[in-house]
Amino acid sequence: MTLYIREGEVNKLLTYNEAIKAVEDGFRLLGLGKAVNLPRRRVVLPNAILHVLQSGVLGDYNVAGLKAYMSTRQGTRFIVLLFSVETGELLAIIEADRLGQIRTGAASVVASKYMANSMSELGIVGSGRQARAQFEAFNSTGMLRRVKVISRSRANAEAFASYIKSNGVDAVIVNDYREVCKVDVLVTATNSREPFIKGEYLSEGIHVNAIGSNWRNRAELAPDAVNKADLIAVDDLEQAKEEAGDLIMTGEAVWGRVVKLSDIVIGNVKGRENSQSITIFKSLGISIEDITVAKLIYDKAIKEGIGVNIEFNGVFNP
Repeated sequence: MTLYIREGEVNKLLTYNEAIKAVEDGFRLLGLGKAVNLPRRRVVLPNAILHVLQSGVLGDYNVAGLKAYMSTRQGTRFIVLLFSVETGELLAIIEADRLGQIRTGAASVVASKYMANSMSELGIVGSGRQARAQFEAFNSTGMLRRVKVISRSRANAEAFASYIKSNGVDAVIVNDYREVCKVDVLVTATNSREPFIKGEYLSEGIHVNAIGSNWRNRAELAPDAVNKADLIAVDDLEQAKEEAGDLIMTGEAVWGRVVKLSDIVIGNVKGRENSQSITIFKSLGISIEDITVAKLIYDKAIKEGIGVNIEFNGVFNP
C-alpha cells in the first residue's frame, strides 16, 4: 500500500525541531558517502517548467525518492515520491509545498549552527512565505531574541513584524539594507533579479543565508559581498555551478573558495575560522533535504494513522 499525505497533514505532522535534525542527518550521511544527491533538472516549456530533484539516503532512513514540481502562470504544485530502498515499494506520495518551506528553514538553521557565532539576532530580507518559515525555523531553536525585517512592501513588513511579535520575539522594521545587516545571522528570502546586499554592508562576524534564488541569472548578494566572505558553503556544489547566480556572477575564481555544507557538518572543514569571519551559505534546496524530511513525515503518519492508503503496484501481471 502507498500512503497519500496531504498538505494539511504535513503541517500537522512536521515540527521544525524534527525537520532540523532530519536535514542535518541528510548532510551528515551525504558527507559520509551514505547518501546520493542529484542536482535539480528542469524541463523548460513555452508556458511551464517541470523541476525534478532526486536522492537516496541510507543509514536509519534507507529510502530514495524525488520531488517534482510544475511552475506555470497559475502557480506551482509540489509532490514528493518516497520509495523503500529495500523493497522498491512506493511508500508515500506527499504533497510538498509546506514540506519545502520547512526544510528550507531547517537547512538555514543547520548551516547557522556550524557557521554563525550566534543565532540570537536575525535579519530577514523579504516578508513572504519563505521568510516566515525562516523565522519559524530559527525561533524553534529557542535562541532567537530579536528580528530585523525589511521588505519592499511596508504593509507586508508590518504584518510580518506583528506575526513575529505574536510569537514572543522582538521585531523591528528597518528601512535600509545596511541596518538589516547589523545582526548575527542575515537571511535573504526574495525573488530579486538584481543583487542588493553589498560588501560594505557586511560587518565582521556576520553569517548570511542566501536562500532566495536558484536561477543563474538572479542574485541577492553583490559580487563584492561574496568576495568579502571568508568562507562560502553550498548545499550541492554541482547544482550551485548551474544555479547559484550570486556565485556565478562573482566570477570563476570564486569556486576555489566554495565548500560543501556536508563537509562542514562531518568536521572535514571548519564552519568559521574565528569570531570575526564573514560566512555565507548559498542555499539552493536539494533533494536530500526533501527525502529525509519526507521519511520523517511518513514514519509519523504511519504511527498516528494519518493519510490515505491507496493501491499501487506498478507491475503488470497478465
